[in-house]
Amino acid sequence: MIADFKYALRTLAKSPAFTVVALLTLTLGIGANSAIFSVVETVLLRPLPFPESEQLVAVWGTSGHEANARQSASLPDMFDFRAQNRSFSAIAAYSGAWTVLTDAGEAQELDGVAVDGDFFETLGVAPSLGRGFTAEEAKPGAPNVVVISYSLWKRAFASDPEIVGRQVTMRAGKFTVLGVMPAGWKFPAHWEASDFVMPLKVLYPNAPAQRGAHYAQIIGRLKPGVTVSQADAELKTIARQLEQQYPDTNTDRGAAVVPMLQDTVRNVRPALLILSGAVALVLLIACANVANLLLARAAGRAREIGIRTALGASRGAVVRQLLVESLLLALLGGAGGLLLAWASIQLLGAYGPRNVPRLSDVHINLGVSAFTFVLAILSTLLFGLGPALQISRGNLTDVLQQGAKGSTGGLHGARMRSFLVVSQISLSLLLLAGAGLLIRSFFNLQATDVGFDPTRLLVINEALPRTTYSDEQKQRTFYAQILPKLAALPGLESVVGVNPAPFSGEDDASFRMQFAPESGLSNHPAASHALATPTYFRTVRIPLRAGRDFEERDNKNAPHVAMVNETFVRRFIPDRDPIGQHILLDGEKGEINSVEIIGVVGDAKQSQLGVPTRPGIYRPFAQSPSRQLWLVFRTANENLSGIHSAIRSVFREQDPDVFVSHVDPMQSLIGETLARPRFNMLLLGVFAGTALLLAAIGIYGVIAYSVTQRTREIGIRMALGAQRRDMLSMVLRQSLTVVVIGIAIGLLAALGATRLLASLLYGVGANDFVTYASVVFLLGAAALLASYIPARRAMKVDPMVALRYE
Repeated sequence: MIADFKYALRTLAKSPAFTVVALLTLTLGIGANSAIFSVVETVLLRPLPFPESEQLVAVWGTSGHEANARQSASLPDMFDFRAQNRSFSAIAAYSGAWTVLTDAGEAQELDGVAVDGDFFETLGVAPSLGRGFTAEEAKPGAPNVVVISYSLWKRAFASDPEIVGRQVTMRAGKFTVLGVMPAGWKFPAHWEASDFVMPLKVLYPNAPAQRGAHYAQIIGRLKPGVTVSQADAELKTIARQLEQQYPDTNTDRGAAVVPMLQDTVRNVRPALLILSGAVALVLLIACANVANLLLARAAGRAREIGIRTALGASRGAVVRQLLVESLLLALLGGAGGLLLAWASIQLLGAYGPRNVPRLSDVHINLGVSAFTFVLAILSTLLFGLGPALQISRGNLTDVLQQGAKGSTGGLHGARMRSFLVVSQISLSLLLLAGAGLLIRSFFNLQATDVGFDPTRLLVINEALPRTTYSDEQKQRTFYAQILPKLAALPGLESVVGVNPAPFSGEDDASFRMQFAPESGLSNHPAASHALATPTYFRTVRIPLRAGRDFEERDNKNAPHVAMVNETFVRRFIPDRDPIGQHILLDGEKGEINSVEIIGVVGDAKQSQLGVPTRPGIYRPFAQSPSRQLWLVFRTANENLSGIHSAIRSVFREQDPDVFVSHVDPMQSLIGETLARPRFNMLLLGVFAGTALLLAAIGIYGVIAYSVTQRTREIGIRMALGAQRRDMLSMVLRQSLTVVVIGIAIGLLAALGATRLLASLLYGVGANDFVTYASVVFLLGAAALLASYIPARRAMKVDPMVALRYE
């Protein structure tokens, strides 16, 4: 084997052009697969970073008419699940939280999690310094406590060893630090950072008593030996009992238990599996290309192989020598592939979508290196074994005869090369069709009418401190005073408030129309619910279809009013004049709030581009104020220098304790919803482009080699009277026959395989004619160009030179 490796090195060194092309081809194929495997291994396969994480599950609420929809749960339901189950060793509830730390140097925004129940016991992770909070400390009325992350302890408190017991000031007031979590800890695992853990009662002080308030997510740890299906069946039974016990709030509400890892990756799993299949096809195309190169190169080595055989080398020894050369190529290509994978992972970490779980944790590790090595071995068999067997099957006499004739390397060799080209073309068409569908889908998404004009809109997510602005009147006063001051800044046309802002999330409200019969609280429909200040619709340019806009007179002392969108009217008031109708909104404490519809506005997207617009209800902020309000600025031009600092100055003058977070363009919020489709489109597009390039190179290589081997035949034909155009036609006919067969097979495969993309498409079908026609044209044009270049060479063959050839 050592001798074989030395000989293989010398052989490859003597053919630098072949070696470089083969290595680059394999580097592309193996590197792309290693990069995507790194992502799949980290995101889909790697266990969550918690002890015995396979026992962690997510518990979701379900609705009778939407059994597959995952809904948040209420704390009372969580308490009953915990008290009545026998499958879980611990259950806890959590919700995302955001606050501002104000007494550790410059104020800074913090992202964290608010929890209730046995949170630390459920995760199996305890603070590395200090302790977690007890059930008593998590109850309403208890002093505020917090556990901070290692990174926050390090950056904000300089790793102070006396941090435990220290009081810190956050937006909700004074908190006593009970502990510091271990380095690298974060929850949920797909979040970029978790700066703190605080009791849920800080966010929702009245929620424990409200069974109808569904805002929490539930996690549980299964007891040893208990399966997910057993726990799911038990919680469904408990949910049915709660439905009978609390019909007003729990009718048709069920429960579903899902493994935590599966729940974490549910939104990205289909796309990653499709991308994994795509890079596997790229590797197959790369291997077919290298196999074709080896077959073409083999004709030049036929005399060498024949002589080795005549001198006593067995067929097994010849095959082994050729496979060693292939293995050496694959190993060198694998090393290059690892470098390419490393560079690709750096790009994915820097520019990949933020909503792919654990993407920032992807890196080259021992598992990825082993995968690359196995891939190199597999590639050796894919591209090396066939040519090795093909080359070693002849004898010296046949080799010398074929050499004298200047043939194309034998009938079997020609057939194998044609088969490889057909495979390349069909696989390339499959990838191009998938990429074309995703590209059309992405541009359809990008062109979606959002229902308002996002150009020259800036937004700030503002939340007033709970300690000083818990009173509704203070909230009204603050925003009523600051909005005119902000609007007076140079370069701003208008400033309004809304909560939530478009593409920042959705708040829901259940209701019934006053004229509709009562069907029970649990059967009330839900609609998107937002608060807005006067002139909001005019500022963001949502058209008013009927009635009037909110005005200053719609204050706390005036009759409560609302505006609705067109979808709301079509769904719930199709046969009546909506103006003057009353909506009965369900309050958080069981009360009914009657509001009169005063206007109808156009439909505007609230959270995602690719989903139908939901029914929407807008209410005046003055009649239902809150501490949080998104401020929306319409600027006079695209670029306003100094506007951010001017906005912060106005807030400082109004109240120095109010923290102003970053100012974002509205289009950046919309762009975040396009990040994952763009990611899928770009990756599959790159793979498809690579496949097209490799296929074109493969076609060119086969036709160029064929022309070279048939030089004498072409010379004889031309000496006997054949014209140059006849030679061009002959060569193109040979190549295009192979191309047409490959396209036909690829189309049949694509028509079936692209159905797997259906869940990723928007505004285009999986069998879209325009996409397939474009792909066939593109692949046909590339194949024609790759064939035409060597065909022109055949036209220029000089008969006298060709007859003297060899």
